[in-house]
Amino acid sequence: MPTVRVLPAGDVLDVEAGESLMAAARRQGWRWPTICGGNGECGTCWMVVEQGAEHGSAVEAAERATLAKGMKADEPRARLACQIKVSGPMVVTRRSVKAPTREGITA
Repeated sequence: MPTVRVLPAGDVLDVEAGESLMAAARRQGWRWPTICGGNGECGTCWMVVEQGAEHGSAVEAAERATLAKGMKADEPRARLACQIKVSGPMVVTRRSVKAPTREGITA
């Protein structure tokens, strides 16, 4: 099962085959910013892939269009967490992501 380290916190999450990064985060109790609920329309879930981009699914036209109109339009490593599927280890940067605490409540 691929793992993704989310910086700057450094927390790690597991991603199942065929699952988007955001779906994996939600399944494990993480809080990941979104407005559209993971439909690839708002761009709020953007992140920057620091390492392991080769393990991410291809950027589809809809994701490309959403990224082009968002705040990361000039960042070629930007991806939407709700659209990318991960097949190997990856390191991403995204502030405002919260992993669950030991008690299961997001900080």
